[in-house]
Amino acid sequence: MSMYDWAEQECRIACKKENPDFNFDGEDFDYGCSCYKSALKAYKSLCEDGHSGASFNFTRRILEQIMEGQPLTPITDEDFKGEDSICSDENLTSRGLKSEIQCPRMSSLFRKETLDGRVSYSDVNRAYCINIENPSVTYSSAKDQVVDEFFPITMPYMPEKGKYKVYCQTFLTDKKNGDFDTQAILYFITPDGKRVDVNRYQTEKDGKMVDITKEEYEDLLEKRIDGLRDKVADSLLWTLLSNSASEDEIKRRETIWNAMLPSTREDIKDSLRQMCAFFEVPENYKYNTFEVHQKLCMGNFDSFKDINKLVEIGVFLQNILKMLK
Repeated sequence: MSMYDWAEQECRIACKKENPDFNFDGEDFDYGCSCYKSALKAYKSLCEDGHSGASFNFTRRILEQIMEGQPLTPITDEDFKGEDSICSDENLTSRGLKSEIQCPRMSSLFRKETLDGRVSYSDVNRAYCINIENPSVTYSSAKDQVVDEFFPITMPYMPEKGKYKVYCQTFLTDKKNGDFDTQAILYFITPDGKRVDVNRYQTEKDGKMVDITKEEYEDLLEKRIDGLRDKVADSLLWTLLSNSASEDEIKRRETIWNAMLPSTREDIKDSLRQMCAFFEVPENYKYNTFEVHQKLCMGNFDSFKDINKLVEIGVFLQNILKMLK
């Protein structure tokens, strides 16, 4: 069997599992199966080029780099020359800048020059944030600026393999401020696995985030109005009722739940909130993930059967399902 025949066989098997009714040799469209066929088409093109083992691997790495939007050779300051600033002169001046240029070879990379001639670079895809209270929640933000302070980008620049993971904590102390108004940038992990402590704390004042001391941050943490146990309990209940079964079953669960007496629903929520105090212990943040929530709601406790508090929560959720039957 040739390598292409093997690859085609694998794609056919995968498509059969993805959609048993999919006609692999026809013009049918299925999102997942069509992706398999597209990948096979690209693989066939490589096979037809007559590569040796070494040249095939080299070509594959080039293709992977291009598909990830990464430059094939280091970027230099010359690559920014002749490009216009992305902001108006008025905007630049208000920020103390002479220019801000987006790299034409790498759209996530920017070059800034201040009015007094200081040049800096930032790669907005260099880092992403992880909420320590809910590790499955990741988001992009301006936290790459923090990484730049510790590890400034210099030319020539070649993006590192992997990203900087910036660990943060956010919470709300005043409901008029939206989702959160206080944050801590605690530390980040470099692409090669090293930890760098930051310990920077901020809160919202007059519509702007301002730096505060650790002591001030901890005082505000005591006053947060978005308790973690409440967040987790709401998430678990939503997952149980609306995100862990077929559409018909979800509709049935929601109908019966909504038909319950408000006092009964509130009693169930209160009991679940009390149990979810487990997640407020920093050592237990790691269990507050989408995967664990799904397992709790589906009665699959094998991966944490020795953690009694988690099993207790899972059993309680399964008892809710029994009530709904």
